[in-house]
Amino acid sequence: MFKKIAIISVVAASTIYGADTVARLDKMVITTTGFESPLKDEVRNVSIITSKEIEDRGYKDLREILEKAPGVSFNGKTVDLRGQGSKANTSVKVLLNGVAMNMIDTTPTTIPIDLVPIEDIEQVEIIPGGGAVLYGSGTSGGVINIITKQKATKPYANISTKIASYSYKDINFGVGGNVTNDLFLKANAKVFDEKGYRHDEKNRGHYTSFGLNYKISDNQSIVFNPSYFKAKTYGVPALSAKEMAENRRQAGGKASLITSKRLNLDADYAIKFSNNIDMHIMPYYQDVKILQSTFHMKDRKTGGNLKARYNYGNGELIAGYDYLNNEGYRMISINQKMPMGFIKQLTVFDMQKQTHSIYLVEKHNFNDFFSISGGLRFERADYNVKRNVTGTRSIAGKTKVTNDYLNVGDNKNNYAYEITPNFKYSDSGSIYFKFERGYISPGPNQLIDKLGPDGPYVLNSLKSETYKGYEIGLKDLIFGNFFSATLFLTDTKDEILTVSLGRGVSDGWNFKNIDKTRRYGAEIYSEQEFGKFKLKETFSYVNAEIKAGKRAGKKVPLVEKSKFVLGAEYEPIKNLNLSADFKYLSSSLDGNYDKIDSREIVDIGLSYKFTKGFLVSAGIKNLFNEKYNYSQSKKGDSYDPAPERNYYVEFKYNY
Repeated sequence: MFKKIAIISVVAASTIYGADTVARLDKMVITTTGFESPLKDEVRNVSIITSKEIEDRGYKDLREILEKAPGVSFNGKTVDLRGQGSKANTSVKVLLNGVAMNMIDTTPTTIPIDLVPIEDIEQVEIIPGGGAVLYGSGTSGGVINIITKQKATKPYANISTKIASYSYKDINFGVGGNVTNDLFLKANAKVFDEKGYRHDEKNRGHYTSFGLNYKISDNQSIVFNPSYFKAKTYGVPALSAKEMAENRRQAGGKASLITSKRLNLDADYAIKFSNNIDMHIMPYYQDVKILQSTFHMKDRKTGGNLKARYNYGNGELIAGYDYLNNEGYRMISINQKMPMGFIKQLTVFDMQKQTHSIYLVEKHNFNDFFSISGGLRFERADYNVKRNVTGTRSIAGKTKVTNDYLNVGDNKNNYAYEITPNFKYSDSGSIYFKFERGYISPGPNQLIDKLGPDGPYVLNSLKSETYKGYEIGLKDLIFGNFFSATLFLTDTKDEILTVSLGRGVSDGWNFKNIDKTRRYGAEIYSEQEFGKFKLKETFSYVNAEIKAGKRAGKKVPLVEKSKFVLGAEYEPIKNLNLSADFKYLSSSLDGNYDKIDSREIVDIGLSYKFTKGFLVSAGIKNLFNEKYNYSQSKKGDSYDPAPERNYYVEFKYNY
C-alpha cells in the first residue's frame, strides 16, 4: 500500500488535487434546493465533480468518475452511498438533470448510469445522506445529480477520439454557439465500440443530444435538452473459482445480447416576477428499455416540477409541487430442465406508480452567524399492478398447466421533514447540525406475494420504510485550502425483506417489513494547492449493522467499511500535466457473509496542450495489476472479474 502511495508522491512531489479553491467555492450548485446557489453559501457538505476534472483523464464511463468521489462505492454495477448494500438501488436516488433514473421495478440491482456518456456531463453533484424533502422516496443514502452541458454562453466546437485496451475506440463531436443574441444551440454526438475485458464480450453504441437555450425576455428563458442513447452489449456469465484460476478473462459460457435504450426529454421554463420572486416549470419525459431474449425491462417516466422561490431579505422560502407517472413492464420467460422434471413459464408484470407531492423549504438568517433551514414534504402514491403468469410444469410424468392473473390497486401516504441549524464561526468556517425524517415507499412489484409454487398471487399490506438521520458537519478554509468533515448516524426501520416460503423463491414468497438497520460513520474531504502542485484527499468510514429481523446482530452485506482516495496533479512545464490517483477500498461481505477482499488501485496519466487547441492525453489504469472482482459469491461459486492493468490514449481538438 505504501509503495503505491509513494508513486503519487513522486508524481506530485508534495501535496493534492482539486482546481483553484476560490473558483470551486464560487461554483453553482442546484441539487440542494433546486435553485442555483454558490457552493460557499451551501449549509451542508456537498461534493462537486466538474467537467474540468472529468476531461483528459481517460474516463470511459461514469463509474470511473464516481469511484474517486468521497463516500461513493459500487455493489456490482450499482452506485452506493453511506453503506446501503444490496438496497442501494432503492435508497440512493440518482438524477439526470433532476429526473430520477431509479427503476420502478425494485428487482434489478442496477441503476442505468452507464446510459449517460461522460462527454456531455457538465458536473456531478453528490449529497450523501438524505434529501427526502426535495426528492421524495429513496434518499436515505443520498442523492447524485448528473447535470449535462446545456447552458454554455460562448461558441465552441470540439472533436475527440479515444483508444484504449480491450479494443476500445470512440469518436465524439460537439458544437454550440449563439444563433442570435438570445438563442443558443448545441449538439453532441458519440459513437463507441469495444470488445471488453473478457472474451466474447462486446459493447457498441451511440449517443446524440441537442440543447436549446432561449432568452424570451429579460425575465423569461427556456432550456430544452433532448438526448438519445442506444447500446448493444454481449455479456458473458459469471465464472467459477476453478475458471478464475484457469483464466479470469475467459467467457465461461455463451454470450447473451442486451439492447439498452434511453430517450430523455427535459425542459426548464424560468420566469422572474421581481428581484425577490422567481419560478421554474420543469416538464420531463424519460423512457428506458433493457431487452434480452428471455427478459424485457421497460421504465417510462412522465412528470413535472413546479417550484417558486421568494427571497425576503433575511432568508428565502421555496415551495414546490412534483408530479410523476412512472410505468414499468417486466417480462421473464423460463424454459428450464429440472432434476425431477421440466418448467416452462411466461411472466408479464405491468406496473404503475403515480405520485403527487408538495414541499416547502425555508432558510432564515437570524444574524451574520446563525441560520436555520428546514422543510416539509407530503407525498401521495397510487399504485396499479397487473401480473399474468402462464406456464407448464412437468414433474414425474405429470403435466400441470398454470394460469394466474392479478389486477390490483393500492395507495400510500408518506411525509418527510428536516431541520438544520448552521453556525458561522468565522468568515470562512461554519458548522451545522441536521435532523431528517424520510421514507422509502415500496415498488409496485413488492406489493405482490406468491403463496405457493404455482400461486396464487395476492396483494399484501406492506408499509413504507422510514428512516431518521442525524448529521454534524464542518467546512472551512485552512491556510486558503478547502476542508470539510461530516459525522452521521441513520436509523432505518420497517425495512422490506423478501421471505421465501420454501427452499427457494420458486416455492413462493412474502414481502415483509422486518429489518431495522443502523449506519454511522464519517466523511472527510480536503484539497490543497501549492503553485504547480495540487492535491485532494477523501476518506469515508461507515459501519452498517442489522438491529432487528432474522439477521439481527450481523453486518449489512456488500458494504465497504472504509475508502481512501489520494489524488495528485503536477505541472512541471507549461501545458504539461501529470496526474496520479490512489484508491483504497476495504474488505466487505457478500450476501452469504463470505469475505470480499480489499483492493488498492493506482492510476497515472499525463496530458499536453499544444497550440491552437490540440491536446493529447495518455495513461495507465490499475498500474500494479490488482486482481479484484466487481461482484462475487463464494457459496454460489460465482465471480465477475474486473479489468487488470489497461491503457488509454486520447486526442482532442477544441475550437
